[in-house]
Amino acid sequence: MLLCKNVVVNGRRTSMRLDKETWLALSDICKRENISLYKLCSLIDNSKGSSGLSSATRLFVLTYYRRSLAKYEVNMKPVVEAAPSYRVEQVLNAVRAQ
Repeated sequence: MLLCKNVVVNGRRTSMRLDKETWLALSDICKRENISLYKLCSLIDNSKGSSGLSSATRLFVLTYYRRSLAKYEVNMKPVVEAAPSYRVEQVLNAVRAQ
């Protein structure tokens, strides 16, 4: 089920329709990265190219978690000490490169 929520993106109010799990993932990312939802959505919007904001946001969340998991070996033992974050800008750059 998709949930429609209003967000402010680059100073303008807009709405996004995302599933509950994606909204929860965005909230988790914001807490981990110490960034507001509005700031994160603005960063995603600035780097989305021609795709829609909702699609770009889903791709961002997927890429964020894939990059996070890449830090672990197959047996889930950390390869390096856990970092406090994986930096939003690095994930946005990876999304842009796709």
